[in-house]
Amino acid sequence: MKEDISIAKAIAIVLERNPHLRQEGIAHDVLQWYLCRMEGWFATDADAISLQCWDQEVLLPGGHGLMVRGYRPVINTLAKGLDIRLGHRVVEIVRHWNRVEVTVSNGKTFVADAAVITVPLGVLKSNTIKFEPRLPEWKEEAIRELSVGVENKIVLHFSEVFWPNVEFLGVVSSTTYGCSYFLNLHKATGHAVLVYMPAGRLACDIEKMSDEAAAQFAFSQLKKILPNAAEPLNYLVSHW
Repeated sequence: MKEDISIAKAIAIVLERNPHLRQEGIAHDVLQWYLCRMEGWFATDADAISLQCWDQEVLLPGGHGLMVRGYRPVINTLAKGLDIRLGHRVVEIVRHWNRVEVTVSNGKTFVADAAVITVPLGVLKSNTIKFEPRLPEWKEEAIRELSVGVENKIVLHFSEVFWPNVEFLGVVSSTTYGCSYFLNLHKATGHAVLVYMPAGRLACDIEKMSDEAAAQFAFSQLKKILPNAAEPLNYLVSHW
């Protein structure tokens, strides 16, 4: 297998070998916006996206859908009849030949015939759960080598709709870092709501801000394309 390179490096090589493909002005900015959308899809910068593997996935058939009421109705339905324990932080999982013991932070231990571990990659990387016996080396290596992407949502709620009835509103720039896009929730929900969705290095930088500053930054991006945009009534900032 040839050595892998990033999407960003591959594009740079192509443009270096084919100068006539270089874009200028608005065409260049639009190309950066499409790369920004790719970064949003993978929740990382183009210089971290694999050229060999970026398209190694199988998309499910059918169109996109939006859970207008959120995922809570789905979760509540699936949870019916199940014994779910909230507030139980797992600290140790011990596997015996005929049972599994799961110990939580308050010292209580649950015993079962088997256990399915579905904690997020970030939890596994933090090593807050002790496995006994320890995980196989190939699993530990995978946990070390895999990265966690960053994409957050900044929800802006307005008193009325002042933007076009489209699915996305895009802000183009000469760099992917300066590009951004807003998801138009009014189209699906009827509410005057836009969702700013930063990813990669931009999302990491925004996470360092206060919620108020993050919302103001998102609003400043919106004003780049809609200078007369009204101030939002309120906002909600995720921290994923």
